[in-house]
Amino acid sequence: MIEWKKLTDHEIDALDRRLPVIVPVGLVEAHGPHLAVSVDMDTAEYFAREIADRSGAVVAPTIAYGFADEMAEYPGTIGVRARTLIAVARDIAEILCAHGFQRIVFLSGHGANRGPIELSFWDVWQRYPDARLTYWNWWTEGGVSSVHHADEHETGVALAVGTTAYMERVQDFTVEKPWYKLRSRHALDALSGGINGTPSLATHGAGETLRDEIVETLSRRMQSIVQGETTNHDTDNAHQK
Repeated sequence: MIEWKKLTDHEIDALDRRLPVIVPVGLVEAHGPHLAVSVDMDTAEYFAREIADRSGAVVAPTIAYGFADEMAEYPGTIGVRARTLIAVARDIAEILCAHGFQRIVFLSGHGANRGPIELSFWDVWQRYPDARLTYWNWWTEGGVSSVHHADEHETGVALAVGTTAYMERVQDFTVEKPWYKLRSRHALDALSGGINGTPSLATHGAGETLRDEIVETLSRRMQSIVQGETTNHDTDNAHQK
């Protein structure tokens, strides 16, 4: 696996510039009484490393502090405002592009990161119009549509990737969402930790199965990108090392 943080600057300079760079993005966020606040970082890092290992892509260091949205008021959540994440994603993408790495996948463990990060692309394209940028949630782009905050499926995957968990403390809670955009789940229930579903049904075995299916789906997608880019003899050959 090509892991950016473990390379020297000379080793990084020798990399093929056509390889995609995966940037894991998380959030330090409340996930109820049963899961550590590291869930969104743990899952983003796990899937990024696994698909990089299988595809030959480069995995960059994790952005730990994503957009703290509806869960911002729960104890333990540490994140940034939307406009801050826009700036951070833009700056990271631009410096990667400046070094010749213009294929960038932001792989997120927190769904609300999508809006700010995708908005940052428009700033990047002002300077680097040929940059190829995308954002993936590990569940939606991994082929799973039924994952909700700290529910059975996210809890199972969290168990499977090694997040600290206390299943004896688990509580089920379903968010009754109004017709308007929620500002705060804490205002709905101060003790739920933002849970939306039945994490009591989660098992380690089911989480491993789901985790492995997602790894396979994301790896196939990344492999096709790597193969398509590295066999395409375009003007990017000027940046090949």
